[in-house]
Formats: sequence, C-alpha cells, structure tokens
Amino acid sequence: MLEVEVPAGIHDGQRIRLTGQGHAGTVGGRAGDAYVLVRVRPHEQFVRDGNDIVSAVDLTMSQAALGARVTVPTLDDEVELEFKPGTQAGEVRVLRGRGMPVLQGFGRGDHRLLVNLAIPRNLTEEQRQLLEEFSRSEHDANYKSDEGFFEKLRAAFR
Repeated sequence: MLEVEVPAGIHDGQRIRLTGQGHAGTVGGRAGDAYVLVRVRPHEQFVRDGNDIVSAVDLTMSQAALGARVTVPTLDDEVELEFKPGTQAGEVRVLRGRGMPVLQGFGRGDHRLLVNLAIPRNLTEEQRQLLEEFSRSEHDANYKSDEGFFEKLRAAFR
C-alpha cells in the first residue's frame, strides 16, 4: 500500500507521480514510477472554476429591496456580508482570496457569490393584499437602474 500526499489546490484529472514506487526494474534496475489519477468529488454547495469558488446566496425579495446582513459559508468559515437596498438577482459579490489555494504557487483564488432572489410561493391573504397595494403604488422610477448592463457585467469580473 502506498501513501499519497494530495496537495491543496489540485484539480480534477491531474496526476501525482510517485517516483520509484512503480514496478521493479528489469535485471536489478531501478523501480519505475507510479501515477495516481486524482478525482475531485463535486461539492453540494460550492462549484470550482479554476482556482475560484462559485456559490449562490439566496435573498428574499424583502431583503433585496430593503437591504440585509446575511451570513454566507466560505471554504474556511462563515462571513457576514451586507447587501444594500435594491440588490438585484444575478449580482455577483467577490470575496478576494477566499477561493482554492494556488497549486505550487502562492495565494488563493476568489470566492464569487451569485445573488439569487427567492420569491414567496405561499402567501397569506394579508400578504397578498399588501403586495397588491404595493403594486398599485409602483412606478418606473422604482426600477430605474443605476448602471447599464455592460457596467454590471464588467463589475462582476473585477
């Protein structure tokens, strides 16, 4: 049996070479190398993108509209983040240096959080009436964007 040390940050499909741990050489020659193919099991909450980690944070429509402080899990611990009033579904929050360790290098990737908006499915009659009242009071200025689509897209990759 061989013991293999798997380095932090290794990617799915990479191989680890164990020098001199393979079959014995012919006629007293040195032993060959053994190769271990690494398979990284997918995580239920985090998706790997190179050295970056991607996950989602669910905000209720009230939290997104009014702003909220939300605790989100990262690879190491939990982080409390503040979301400003008017947070939109699809926004990406980047946590620098909270991703995977760089294999054979220094530093870490980033953790990108995608904002999902949770819309209520089962409303009480009172909640339905309040939403209908709010709906009647809405106007276009409530939904005016502060920045254009391409500015948001650029910001997501900074």
